[in-house]
Amino acid sequence: MNRQFLLLAVTLAISAVVLAKVDNIIHEVRFAEVYRHWSASETQKSIYVNAGDMILIRMNENPGTGYRWQLVTDSTDGFNQTLCQLQPTSGYADGIYEPSTSTDGSDDKVVDGVARPYVPPGAGEWPYPYPWGDRRFDLRCTQAGTTIVKLRYKRSWEERYSWESRLEIFILANN
Repeated sequence: MNRQFLLLAVTLAISAVVLAKVDNIIHEVRFAEVYRHWSASETQKSIYVNAGDMILIRMNENPGTGYRWQLVTDSTDGFNQTLCQLQPTSGYADGIYEPSTSTDGSDDKVVDGVARPYVPPGAGEWPYPYPWGDRRFDLRCTQAGTTIVKLRYKRSWEERYSWESRLEIFILANN
């Protein structure tokens, strides 16, 4: 009886490993180093992910200038929302702004419990009188295929944009 139970348990464990999908991996994509001017952003990147994976796109932004990153959701521009779905965790296509809290340019998203005065990087120094931060867009890749995400840095009241970055996403099927 114990031998049969052990054999059944081993068989179930092997089946679970074989049938398990690799998903829920989070990939972070940046087009520029932290605290760099938007014009230092790369114009194009590519990434390979598996169906089920998340992509967090972080774009350097200084909202005090009136400019912000906007994700182009028009399918004629190559973004297939059936392959990659915008997530509520970042406000869908609006993205979410995460202001910087670092005084030394380190990873300011980590809270270390040490009290220190808040001084935004570059605050008051021309040409960046306002604190930098990130505009984050969260995407969940749901099925195999290829799609292009375009991000434009522009003011909401202007038609033209100052910068465009493109992320080509290759989504592999989970076997």
